[in-house]
Amino acid sequence: MAQRSIFIHWPTLALGALSLGCAKAPLPEQPNDAGSADVAKADLVRRDTTPQVLELEGDLIDDFENGDGEAVWPNGGWYAYDDTSNGGASTIAFPGSVGEEIVMSGPGYESEHSLEVAFTFDQGDLTYDPYVGWGVYLADETAPLDVSAYVGVGYTYKGKAHRVRVETFEVTDYDFLGMEVRAASDWKTVVVPFTRLSQEGWGEEVTFNPASVGSVSFQARGATGTEGKLDIDNIMFLTRLPDQPPDMTVMQPEPPADDPIPSITITHPGQAKARAYLTRGYNITNWLEERPFDGFEYDEAFVLKLAAAGFKSLRLPIDLDGFVVSSTGSGDATEVVVSEELFTVLDAFDQWTRDAGISLTIDYHQYDKSIDKAKPETIDTAVAVWGKVAAHFAGSPREDLFYELLNEPELSMDGTPPTQSEWTAIAERMIAAIRAHDTTRTILFGDVSWYGIGTLVKREPLSDPNVIYVFHDYEPFVFTHQGASWAGMASTHDLPYPYTPERWSQYFGDLGFNTAMESWLLSAARDYYRTGNHSYIRNLVVEAKQWAVDNNVPVICNEFGVYDRTARLEDRARYLADMVSIFDELDIPWQQWFMIMDADGNVVPEYHDALKLGQ
Repeated sequence: MAQRSIFIHWPTLALGALSLGCAKAPLPEQPNDAGSADVAKADLVRRDTTPQVLELEGDLIDDFENGDGEAVWPNGGWYAYDDTSNGGASTIAFPGSVGEEIVMSGPGYESEHSLEVAFTFDQGDLTYDPYVGWGVYLADETAPLDVSAYVGVGYTYKGKAHRVRVETFEVTDYDFLGMEVRAASDWKTVVVPFTRLSQEGWGEEVTFNPASVGSVSFQARGATGTEGKLDIDNIMFLTRLPDQPPDMTVMQPEPPADDPIPSITITHPGQAKARAYLTRGYNITNWLEERPFDGFEYDEAFVLKLAAAGFKSLRLPIDLDGFVVSSTGSGDATEVVVSEELFTVLDAFDQWTRDAGISLTIDYHQYDKSIDKAKPETIDTAVAVWGKVAAHFAGSPREDLFYELLNEPELSMDGTPPTQSEWTAIAERMIAAIRAHDTTRTILFGDVSWYGIGTLVKREPLSDPNVIYVFHDYEPFVFTHQGASWAGMASTHDLPYPYTPERWSQYFGDLGFNTAMESWLLSAARDYYRTGNHSYIRNLVVEAKQWAVDNNVPVICNEFGVYDRTARLEDRARYLADMVSIFDELDIPWQQWFMIMDADGNVVPEYHDALKLGQ
């Protein structure tokens, strides 16, 4: 019997941390599937200012005119779920429904009804973004639906951004193949070719099997306190993809001229210290910044292998306030009790890095957004925990132990992002808490806008003289984050580096883009002929170096790299080689983000050469 009008709490959804710079397990190189113009041309959403839709050809799954949770598709039924069973507190509702029933009461596109969904987001105890979802059940695993006669899914919608997914039974960890769709204020038609479906990247990799379909579903995510609504109409399996004109132009490369920098000399003693201890660095990612400590996933043997591979510094991202057991008092008088596990971890890495002869940066880094400027007690706790760490290591004679105040404040803080002045005030409090116990430790500071260069160069240096300034550089973003689900680019692939017209296309779809994506991503793709080159990247980094020279302060880059899911190895290697050449030219120490050494201590030769490891 088909599932009908059932409202359920879906089983545990192991999304992981969907955040900028989040490395995942390495995946095999992907083949280049460019050249399918018919598919690419259809991978579009109409962008007219007046309500219009594409004419679609196919078989209807549901037009919602019956007004209830049963679909037009034989034995099809609609269901919904939220994140409460995983610790969230989001809600999903169907306006006009009573209790947990599902009704189709939204305004239709040139019809009586659509599926209207209203939702609110509340992260609760989740460590990732809150979510809700709904879908239409079509078949069960004993008799899956075979959609081999079709080429994709199409539907008309208006409302909030969402992800549409075609669920197959090969996927057992909820990382279903789908496509991101941006918000639309007027009715739009989205076409989802099966050849353009992609996973988000945190689950086991599978390919789309059209003979194993169970349902078509939708999911929406958002920040705590936000709400939304979405109307969907006329969802169908497509027998033909509609024709569309080209949406990009193949251009000749137009790199900018190299900006001059008369001098790179910095006499501040922190510059020599950074050069000695904070270059050829490695980040241990997707561990202590993402989930509670439950044993050493990376241990002494791993640290020794880092040193043997040629790395000279280790940045340890760790959610410091995640170890806070209790907090009393307020303001600068706040006292915190921390779990002994915190110092079990930090002391171990302190010893292991000393033995391996590499430096250690304790990087306060988190994704659970437990700091909120609207809740002063959360800032008080963050300040106080730095006092605890500083007191613990106050007697250490190490010159190569560093404290990084808070990674990318927007990523770490809930609610409205802090302004530069607000973040400066918080940082100064953190520094004061450290200096109350340790007056000589060098501190690392990055600015708002995700440690952006553009904001760093607009500030005055902090009052404390023993600070090294940090920036992150993932430009050009559409290249470095192709295939990254947390950046809304899960489907993108095979962007070349540097840009070359021979590997570009007239169609977004050939590179995995679609016009349902955020407009800034599409603009970045169209502009890649200008930005996908050494000179463009160099000029950005020159801004940071010129600011450091003008203010005679040290500066480093402790995050850069390329996500490896869909970018070709040869392109990634060329990019890393260019980055290192720029850092060498400008005397900027660096630490690479994405984990590129395997458990046996191996780094692929292309990476080893690009990063000049061992030099």
